Amino acid sequence: MKYVSWFVRFWYAGWMIPAGIEHFYHIYAQPGANSSHPLAAQMLSALLHTHLFDLVKAVELITGLAVLFGFFTPLALLACMPVAFCVFWWDAPLSEWSTPSMIAGARVLASNVLLCVAYIASLRSMFALRVSVARTVQAPAMKQLVLAARVLFGAWMLLNGANHFFLSVWATPVGQTQLSTELMSALVDSHLLDVCMLIELVAGALLLLGTFVPAALCTVMAVSTCALFWAILDHQPLSLALGIVAFALNGLLMLAYLDYYKGALQRAPLSLGESDRATSWNTLFVQPNGRTSRGHFLAALLPLALGILWYAYKGPAIDYAPWGVLVLLYPAVVLHVRRLHDMGRTGWLVLAPAALTLLAMGIWTHRISLGTQLDAAVPLVALLVFIGFVIWGGVARGRAESNTFGPPVAA
Repeated sequence: MKYVSWFVRFWYAGWMIPAGIEHFYHIYAQPGANSSHPLAAQMLSALLHTHLFDLVKAVELITGLAVLFGFFTPLALLACMPVAFCVFWWDAPLSEWSTPSMIAGARVLASNVLLCVAYIASLRSMFALRVSVARTVQAPAMKQLVLAARVLFGAWMLLNGANHFFLSVWATPVGQTQLSTELMSALVDSHLLDVCMLIELVAGALLLLGTFVPAALCTVMAVSTCALFWAILDHQPLSLALGIVAFALNGLLMLAYLDYYKGALQRAPLSLGESDRATSWNTLFVQPNGRTSRGHFLAALLPLALGILWYAYKGPAIDYAPWGVLVLLYPAVVLHVRRLHDMGRTGWLVLAPAALTLLAMGIWTHRISLGTQLDAAVPLVALLVFIGFVIWGGVARGRAESNTFGPPVAA
């Protein structure tokens, strides 16, 4: 399981980081910018015009960096789950279930889900059946206030969801400004509003029952955030007040149950299958200071190589593929630096294949050109040099092995 999740992690970081950067600094054509599917085009236009896409892409970029560098990864994955779901929704139903698009969207959502499963030890407490308020809330009056807030917020969410699907006592707001109207129309036409209301309906019921409270609050927070964003666009005092109150209630209740989120707030927890820090992701792929034995090097190399090959196979024909290779260059360099240290060599030797790879990816992204023949040769040379380092790291003895089997072999 560890190596499967590592491969997914490499792929996810290689996809998320360039996808996030692209929005703020154009490195390749925006996927779907010229979609032939009306609902997909309508949703993308609404996200761009309202600048909600800025938030989406910031979440993608932060999540990619968190996944790659092992920094608050469970928290980032939770924050990115609504984004991953919307990517799937855009690529599947909104794109009329086009097979290539659907596969791409499903891959993003499945990766986010699988990585959350890999951190189930950190997230398990959020799914406690019955919970009590945080230890910081000791006064009986404060506990009663939290209970009242939970019941109020739960009833609000439940009624809002029930009204949307069954009651129709009050109408869905259409918006009073051009931007709020455009965004609400896109949400309604794409049926994403139905998804939001379903989340409110289920979360509200769970909050009223006092069941899976932390998970319900975390899930509905995405809806509360979007509701507040829409209310800000709408510029109406009532909708803005309701948006602020809902967001504040949601956030304060999560603080009241903070103990159940502490696992998700760990800086660098071990993932499923990682038994110790010495052979964890953060040690092997993030921290260049240290040594990695031959056995651990070869085991860690397999998911990394598969991740790199996935993007390299796409080659320059796919706009984002070279950028995925560039993202995975960092863990590749760190892993080889640690292996060289174990072999008694300087890690600076990895500069040679790293520089060649940077040059090759510059050629693939059409940022650099050395002439037709060199443009074709450099990527191949970069690959062969890195393969040479891989073979060297796989056959050379480390310090511990040298001490065991005899004197080190002369360079």
